[in-house]
Amino acid sequence: MNAHFDELVTRMRDNQGQNLVSIIVYGSAVAHPGNSKKTDYQLLIITDHLSANDLRQARRIVGWWTGQGYSIPVFFTAKELDASLDVYPIEFRHMKRAYLVIYGADLLAGKEISKSNLRWQTEHELRGKLIRLRSLYLPASLSKEELAMLMTESVVSFVRFMRPLLEIAGEEAPVSRIETVNRVGELLKIDISPVARVLQLRTEPSGMMDIETQDLFASYLECLEQLIDQVNSL
Repeated sequence: MNAHFDELVTRMRDNQGQNLVSIIVYGSAVAHPGNSKKTDYQLLIITDHLSANDLRQARRIVGWWTGQGYSIPVFFTAKELDASLDVYPIEFRHMKRAYLVIYGADLLAGKEISKSNLRWQTEHELRGKLIRLRSLYLPASLSKEELAMLMTESVVSFVRFMRPLLEIAGEEAPVSRIETVNRVGELLKIDISPVARVLQLRTEPSGMMDIETQDLFASYLECLEQLIDQVNSL
């Protein structure tokens, strides 16, 4: 556990006292540690109760945490967590694949998360992210740097919601993003290479020309549209 996590636990424990039940770290940085960004760590903070006053008390700590470069934490009460397992099957199944309890009780241990709503939520999430990607393209398209950033930042979310497709097919989704992408392409019989190329740009930045960046986005967008059409047919 790094120093930032130690500091977070200390601050939250001092701030919330007995109201703090658990702090869980999850995400791709936990699943495959190594060359990870701070934004690849996700944080789940679980409390006994969560009033507006409780949130206000935690505001300074959250500000400090995001100021270190991490994503804003997700807050749940312990009761809400139990009630939400079937509502967010993708998120909780993904979380259970690789997580660390850095404070308190392991509230995910022994929890069974139903697969019954996986296909519906997968299509819902992918379509929503595609709609947002189109909107964000308009301002980002003015700069090849901003367009490349849009692709490399968005692809993580798309891959996250590709993993359930393998679970629906009865397969264990690989931990590796690129392995997940390639297997989904094989399963759905589509050319997934544009998504793989965008993933590659996250770790191997390329000095693409403007026209090359625009062409990659066009193929990336078309690939995602084909992917969602296939999901709709499952």
